[in-house]
Amino acid sequence: MMIFGKSTDTSGLTQVANLSDELQSVFDKAETKYQVVDIEVFFVFRCLPEEYDRRSTIRHVKKENVIYFDLVVSEDRYKTLSKSKQRYVLSHEFYAFLSEKIQKYKIEHLDTNEFIADMGMWLREIGWLQTKEQADISEFEEKYN
Repeated sequence: MMIFGKSTDTSGLTQVANLSDELQSVFDKAETKYQVVDIEVFFVFRCLPEEYDRRSTIRHVKKENVIYFDLVVSEDRYKTLSKSKQRYVLSHEFYAFLSEKIQKYKIEHLDTNEFIADMGMWLREIGWLQTKEQADISEFEEKYN
């Protein structure tokens, strides 16, 4: 059974922790559709100062049957953005990271291309992966509604 988990490491100066919570419905759909895939996928969303010089990493722990995606984004950049702009940037960074890195692993019973396409569709359903124009409109609505 495919299992998704998530954690965050942020200072609270940004919305990254709250935004990552929006992924729960996406994870639920993936777990339901990919029940035959026996792996745990765990994401850590880190929003850290650039001075830490921390990079995004991925690690497959075969003994535990877990792939850890450790996504690091810039607190210096994110703290200057509205919540909708943070969602826009985070969603594209998350999807690009996941799409690129998941392809490096041969996961039994997982059609990687189908999985990536499904994730993109489910992310769009929750308002992630907007175009730049959609994000600008969301930011405007956030500011004036």
